Amino acid sequence: MAEFFIIRGYRRRGIGTEVAHEVWRMFPGQWEVRVVKTNDTAKEFWERAITGYIGESGNPVSVEKDGKSWYLFSFESNCAA
Repeated sequence: MAEFFIIRGYRRRGIGTEVAHEVWRMFPGQWEVRVVKTNDTAKEFWERAITGYIGESGNPVSVEKDGKSWYLFSFESNCAA
């Protein structure tokens, strides 16, 4: 998946989290979520969504790619979560 976007009027209702969790259940395995460092709102969303899914803190690491600074979350998904 290259992009994940929830229309502004539907944000903060749990829809994005629910959809992300469903995708992770449908496609178990190793996942990486990359968020550009200037997008604090997205970083907070992914921290909550990943932590809620895996049951532990989803702390990102800093990476540089394509000349930009990113936060990178890595975690294992399994269909039982």
